Amino acid sequence: MKDKELRKLIGSRAKQRRLELNLTQPYVAEKMGVTASTILRYENGSIDNTKKMVLEGLSEALHVSIEWLKGETDEYETDITDKKELQIRD
Repeated sequence: MKDKELRKLIGSRAKQRRLELNLTQPYVAEKMGVTASTILRYENGSIDNTKKMVLEGLSEALHVSIEWLKGETDEYETDITDKKELQIRD
């Protein structure tokens, strides 16, 4: 798959999942430490979203695997827990 095609696929899947979770671009942006306009550009594939750091951020924010984002599997994990929000109580 060509780089441009992969960027489009990742962007499309990221947007699809964000909408499934009823998340806003600003929310995902905050989780990733980027701007909402950057999320928009990741979603439309206009900037490089194939870098490991970007894929890890999208994966964590959207609760999916990197493999799912890249189209390598049709199954995404929905039970990923955000470790930063996990609290253990006695």
